[in-house]
Amino acid sequence: MSYRVDLAVLSEQPKFCRFGLTLHNLSDQDLSGWQFQFIADRFILPDSISHGSIRQIGSFCTIFPDQEILPANQHFYCEFSINTAPLRFYTDGFKDALICNTQGEALFPVDITPIALASPFKERSSIPDVDSAELAVIPKPNKMERFTGEFTLTANSQITLQASTSEKAATWLQEELQRIYQFNTPSIGQSDILYRNNPTLDEGEYQVIVSSTGIRLEAGTSSGFVHATATLLQLIQPSAEQNKLIVPFVKIVDTPRYRYRGVMLDCSRHFHPVERVKRMINQIAHYKFNTFHWHFTDDEGWRMEVKAFPELTDIGAWRGPGCTLDPQFSHLSEVYGGFYTQDEIREVIAYAQERAITIIPEIDIPGHCRAAVKSLPHLLHDPEDQSEYRSIQHYTDNVLSPGLPGTYEFIDKVLEEVAELFPSPWVHIGADEVPEGVWLKSPSCQKLMAEKGYSDAKQLQGYLLRYAERKLRSLGKRMVGWEEAQHGNKVSKDTVIYSWLSEDAALNCAKQGFDVILQPAQYTYLDMASDYAPEEPGVDWAAVIPLENAYRYEPLAEVDENDPMRKRILGVQCGLWCEIITHQKRMDYMVFPRITAMAEACWTNKSQRDWEDYLSRLKGHLPLLNRQGIDYRKTWK
Repeated sequence: MSYRVDLAVLSEQPKFCRFGLTLHNLSDQDLSGWQFQFIADRFILPDSISHGSIRQIGSFCTIFPDQEILPANQHFYCEFSINTAPLRFYTDGFKDALICNTQGEALFPVDITPIALASPFKERSSIPDVDSAELAVIPKPNKMERFTGEFTLTANSQITLQASTSEKAATWLQEELQRIYQFNTPSIGQSDILYRNNPTLDEGEYQVIVSSTGIRLEAGTSSGFVHATATLLQLIQPSAEQNKLIVPFVKIVDTPRYRYRGVMLDCSRHFHPVERVKRMINQIAHYKFNTFHWHFTDDEGWRMEVKAFPELTDIGAWRGPGCTLDPQFSHLSEVYGGFYTQDEIREVIAYAQERAITIIPEIDIPGHCRAAVKSLPHLLHDPEDQSEYRSIQHYTDNVLSPGLPGTYEFIDKVLEEVAELFPSPWVHIGADEVPEGVWLKSPSCQKLMAEKGYSDAKQLQGYLLRYAERKLRSLGKRMVGWEEAQHGNKVSKDTVIYSWLSEDAALNCAKQGFDVILQPAQYTYLDMASDYAPEEPGVDWAAVIPLENAYRYEPLAEVDENDPMRKRILGVQCGLWCEIITHQKRMDYMVFPRITAMAEACWTNKSQRDWEDYLSRLKGHLPLLNRQGIDYRKTWK
């Protein structure tokens, strides 16, 4: 270790912190002609830094010291300020650090010590100890009866189909039995597992009956058979005898609470390979989610192949030294990125369909578009636009211009390929976090505002989104977007709103006549820290979400059961934003077991939900997670 950086909170107020940075030269050589690069996800006030100056693009920061030489065994010290809430977690500190020469070329890596927090809050939420439930089914079925006895699956146990709609579910069962238990079902044998059509059961509904005559799974739809399979996989227990599995005698009659039950994965901030994406899709099928919201594009990366614009992935999928996009969040010294070819996307779509999961793609416009703008400057950059703004992630050049013809060419061609590629009837267009100040000093945008009689830049956002909505409608798709999609009052009530800021925002949209998906960050964001101790990974801008808070989320708890607004709520979604999710182990830790708690908000009726009952089922469920190699956060120490 030749170089080390320490970061300490010197003082903090509700929305202001002062920091001290110490860079140590632990080598026996003087350092000259140097700069210091690091990753920090808060905006450093440029005029607040002592002993140098700073440049920041997103989370990528460079300090230009006023100390030309850093002598051997000496240190450089500076202070700076951030208008931010107090920092509470070590993951709020530097993510990566590097010493460079004056041309910005990497010289030496820098070790990072954990941030010295001013007042770390170390209390952990308490989890009562409970006995393990025998029937550890999550989410809890709406009706479940246990009878005396158990059925044994053997090497002669065959899967028999009496319903064509059950074929995918039966194939999934075979795959999971082999993957989890190394148990194979024969093509010829005893019909111990029977998939049987039951036309009285609606979409997603199912029954599982286990008795001395075998296992019967009934449904009226392919999704119902998949959900029945998910329940069976949780009922199965390994036997002490080799090549045998045990299933308790039960009768389960079950139906989903909400028709939309979603999970979102951000693959822009950090790229997740196809196998990792498939792994998550397979996992959420176990908990009866039916929608995978795939976040492909953002400021930090464009991840979907678009044949009309190869530059989007040639340029926009990569960041780091020598790239058009600066490093962000990690990997300061190396090129980082990746993208999905259209063939890979088709492969993932087919994989999800086999598990009764619909994939909704998200192409974020008009904000969060820096990767696109940098990839296609001839179409998307307006050199005459002198507007001054800073996005929530600290960019000053990440918004599409409604005044450029290239913007509409870009939207048309991208959405055409998206619509052709994805069978989903919905396409998500983002629409969130367009910063204040955009388009105000753009001659082309001001001209457009005058032509349309607009007085507010939000109306330009509405104009652009209405264009996208009409384009998608012409392609046979329904537009969905974050709650800011209704800003400017231009899109039709056919657009579905995903409400992320709060439930109040969801109700406001529902009152306007929009259909709504609930995704309040205070309960459903899996990138939030799971507890209050500073060593917990995660963020807390919306809330800290311990397991109990995740479980106790009751959608629209304050709204009367008979309120007509409830009819506008189509379902619930949880999401994983990936600024700090760089690898599988971190993903597992952030997702599990909280996703099992959130699954019950989506599926299980309010009257059936109970915190300690859930914990008992979770404790009985953990061996199944262990068998799958899921590196979940430990609930009981």
